[in-house]
Amino acid sequence: MNTTTKTQNNMPIAILSAVIMWALVFLGLHSANVLKKPENYEMCGTGGPATWAVYYFYSSAIGGGIGAVYETYLILIGKPYVEETIPWVTKTRGYFAGCIFTVGTVFDCFMVFATSEADFLNRIVFGISIIGAFMAPGMFMAPGTATRKAAIFWNGGSTVLSMVNILKTGTAFGGAKTTYYLALNKASSSIGVILTPPDGGLQNNIQYHMLRLIANFLVIQGYINATDESSCFPQEAGVKISDKLAPTLVAAAAAGWVTMLSVTSGSSSKAKSS
Repeated sequence: MNTTTKTQNNMPIAILSAVIMWALVFLGLHSANVLKKPENYEMCGTGGPATWAVYYFYSSAIGGGIGAVYETYLILIGKPYVEETIPWVTKTRGYFAGCIFTVGTVFDCFMVFATSEADFLNRIVFGISIIGAFMAPGMFMAPGTATRKAAIFWNGGSTVLSMVNILKTGTAFGGAKTTYYLALNKASSSIGVILTPPDGGLQNNIQYHMLRLIANFLVIQGYINATDESSCFPQEAGVKISDKLAPTLVAAAAAGWVTMLSVTSGSSSKAKSS
């Protein structure tokens, strides 16, 4: 099959992939806007929605937006899903995917441990956030490298463990309905990252992001159901977190980039010399 024929055959599938990516963007922005409606937070006296919840949906929209714009661009220039056209964009998508997995796991912690003591909630949120920020740069590295494999292992492993924790502990609010929504969200994400990793080709990319679309729909439904029981629990949980989280994440991310680049560079040097 020549290149022209292959491109023609890929075009309809690539368009479907781009549509799914735009749907992820829309769902993320729509969900964030739902949370930002004054009637959903003004009675709580915090002046705005819970940042940990809004950040989850915005990060999903940003990650989807990068993919949507890039895939649409490739279609317009006649190179449907030829990802290596601009290699750094593909790597950036991987990095944001790693960030989104960690933000999602932190979101789960708030949903499950919202009523816990501040010290415990801080330890959980700080621990997951630090490890996630440190590991995310591994997703920027080339497929097959040890650093990328380690990052994928963290993303998949933390997602499975989060699902087990949700099922075992249950969510703080929303009852069985929210618990099962979030557990199914984690199951959908786990299946995607383990069985259909998006770097495995166009078909994998479509399957993975379809599962992510389903997962994100389940998240917003679970969140709304939980706030129907306790309108202000997101804000009440959010104010428990120390202001030191942001600078701590910056330090963890910087350390992650230095470590991942060093390990990848060292592995490449050894491979060339052998």
